Amino acid sequence: MSKLKLQDLKISNPNFGPYVMKTQLPNYIIKKLLTEGKKAKVSYNYNLAGHLNNQFLYPVSVQNWFYNEIGPVISAYRKGHCHYHGIDEKPLDLQADDLWVNFMEAGDFNPLHTHGADYSFVFFLDVPKQLIKEAELFKGTSVEPGTLMFEYTQQARPKWATTGVGIFPKTGEFYMFPALLAHWVVPFKSKVTRISVSGNIRIKNKEKLPRDYF
Repeated sequence: MSKLKLQDLKISNPNFGPYVMKTQLPNYIIKKLLTEGKKAKVSYNYNLAGHLNNQFLYPVSVQNWFYNEIGPVISAYRKGHCHYHGIDEKPLDLQADDLWVNFMEAGDFNPLHTHGADYSFVFFLDVPKQLIKEAELFKGTSVEPGTLMFEYTQQARPKWATTGVGIFPKTGEFYMFPALLAHWVVPFKSKVTRISVSGNIRIKNKEKLPRDYF
């Protein structure tokens, strides 16, 4: 009989792949962005991949307010990102590039794409109950309607490697991820509007960082 005991083993699992962080933002931020998003008039369709009619850029004043509010969230992502990859948390000079609201309706489609800048995020302001019900009733072998799908590296048989993850969102959820992480959104049929907010953050002092840092 083996003398080796499970408790004697020192096991580690080296992290690789992108670091994605999930958190929940408070209701006052949801309400503010919903109110301002419904008033936004500047179309952002020309700069986005989505097959959506209604994607609007927030005014600069709202962008400044929001990025100030989520400062602790960005800091938490930085700490998690550095820990995940085993790198030093060096000072970064960050700049917010943009902030826009997506009103996704039945039949709209957001194809596989990446973002500009260095960090990106998506924040779900309203995931209607009808869409949740549609997802529950879905019987296919793929992910549910309305799902946000992150894709990384080649496809593989289930149980061999996790190459992508489908996230069916909930109102108030906030996901932050590397801007180069490919993602897409599955269309849905329910006659509702799924509202989300996205933005990009740029590292301005890259020339002062080690060449292999980011």
